[in-house]
Amino acid sequence: MAAMKSQGFSMLSLLFTVVAFCCMWAGSIRCNFLKFDGMDSNGQPFSMELGLWYYAFYTWVIQTSGSGLGLNVYQFDTCNTYESYTPIDPTWKTAQAFAIITFIFGLFTLLSVCVTSCVTNCYSRENGFATTYGWTAPLCLFTAISQGLVLLLLGSNACNSKVLIGLGGRQTWNATFPTVCSLSTGANLVISAVVFWFCAAVSTYMAHMFEQKESAGDEGVGGVADEAAKKAEEGEAPKALKEGTPEQPVAEQVVQAQ
Repeated sequence: MAAMKSQGFSMLSLLFTVVAFCCMWAGSIRCNFLKFDGMDSNGQPFSMELGLWYYAFYTWVIQTSGSGLGLNVYQFDTCNTYESYTPIDPTWKTAQAFAIITFIFGLFTLLSVCVTSCVTNCYSRENGFATTYGWTAPLCLFTAISQGLVLLLLGSNACNSKVLIGLGGRQTWNATFPTVCSLSTGANLVISAVVFWFCAAVSTYMAHMFEQKESAGDEGVGGVADEAAKKAEEGEAPKALKEGTPEQPVAEQVVQAQ
């Protein structure tokens, strides 16, 4: 049972890492990190969503029905890059930089955890393969910190309604929005990714600790067996056998020989 603890925590770390990477990717790349819930010129609820790199643009398409007696109105939501006049401040750029850092280290962490977890299920430690490495847990923890710093976007100009000026086209000309933004799907996914990266760090650390204990136990048992085998090859008699047959004096041996 104890011998399976390292592999169990390793597979748990793999699960946490995969979920964290998916949440990180979905939360950072899309255009729904934060939102402004306002009202349009007709008094109807209207929302604008912004992301690290893109903002949501709503397009209305009016199409006549087949009989020509009615109109069908469709709303399409697409992600568009920010305009050149968008006030992207240093805090916003810092959040973007940490998003890139998180992606790089997160991808490396995911690949390393996948390789170590999958390979050790096919090969044993005697073949030179380890379940975890000592640097994996700090790497997961660093990725979790970098992921959390992406939330600096909430303290940038992106969370101020003035950033919406000129974005969204005609629909936002007469719309009213609150001054401060609120969390959207992307921000919630990033927060979830921070939690899963931290859980991956803890589970990876536990797997490494149990693996060290298991390796120490295997070396202890193997060392005793190797020493016994070495003595057997050298032709040494067991201690009990030596004690059971005491040596005879030389004089008695000569008399018996005569």
